[in-house]
Amino acid sequence: MVSRRTKAVAQLGIAVLTTVWMVSMRRLLRSSDDESHEPTPLSPSGVAVGWAWGIGQVWAYDRDSWGVRTSRRRGMAVSLVGIGVQRRLLPRTESFQYSFGLGRVLGVVVYRTWYGLLRPLPGDD
Repeated sequence: MVSRRTKAVAQLGIAVLTTVWMVSMRRLLRSSDDESHEPTPLSPSGVAVGWAWGIGQVWAYDRDSWGVRTSRRRGMAVSLVGIGVQRRLLPRTESFQYSFGLGRVLGVVVYRTWYGLLRPLPGDD
């Protein structure tokens, strides 16, 4: 069985790779000669909301809030509710959605660097 700490470090690595990929694709589009593919401007509120969302997700998972870590059924239900909240309450503009996604992975990077790499994971094992 894989330890929670190993999973947390793997999650950190995936989040870092995702961040690098998102930023690289944005730069690639910006440097493109084709003007029809102008990169989407960043939305500061989208980055902030995504950052808080990403941290909140891993925080709830680490502490097993509502049983999201120990019960697959509850974890899936909370994920589906989260998707519904995102679709109903958050702006659907391309700028906000991209910024939200970037902020979300940055939030996971920050949280997993602190809890998982530098410090022990919170919650019971």
